[in-house]
Amino acid sequence: MLVGIISDTHNDIEATEKALKIMVERNVEALVHAGDITSPRMLEFFKGFDCYIVLGNGDLIDRDDIGKMALEFGMRPAEEKAEFSLAGKRFALFHGHNVPLFREAVASGSYDYIVKGHTHFFENYVTNNCRIINPGAIYRRDESSFAILDIEADKVEKIIIDDL
Repeated sequence: MLVGIISDTHNDIEATEKALKIMVERNVEALVHAGDITSPRMLEFFKGFDCYIVLGNGDLIDRDDIGKMALEFGMRPAEEKAEFSLAGKRFALFHGHNVPLFREAVASGSYDYIVKGHTHFFENYVTNNCRIINPGAIYRRDESSFAILDIEADKVEKIIIDDL
C-alpha cells in the first residue's frame, strides 16, 4: 500500500497540485496531511483521497471551518492528533508543534509509524521500533517536498517538488 504524506501546505495551491498529481500517477491509496493546511479551501484538493488530516499551529484561526469542511467532504474529523491503521500498521499523526505529544507517542511503543510536520525539514528515521516521518513542507521552505510511504516495503521516498 502506498501512502502520500504531505505537510505545511500553507495555501500553496500550485505546489500542492503538483504533489497530488504525482500521488495520483503513483496510485497512492491514502493521503496523510500533518497540518498547517491554513485554509478550509485547501481541503477541496484532497477530495477523492482516503484522507487523514490533523490541525497545525497555523490552522488555529480557521480550526472550526477546516473541521466543518472536512466532514462535509466525507473526511475524518480534523483534530490535533489522529490514530489509525493502514495495511495492518498503526499510525499516529500530529503536526509536531506539541513536543510532549510527540515524545509520548514515541515512548509508548504503540505505533509502527509516527507522522509529523511543523519543522519544514524532511525526516525519516527509526527509534523505539517506530519509523518517524516528516515529509518536509510544501510552502515556506528551502526545498518543497513530500513523501510516499510504501508500507509493505517499509520504504519512504522523498520527492522534491522544486525538481519537477
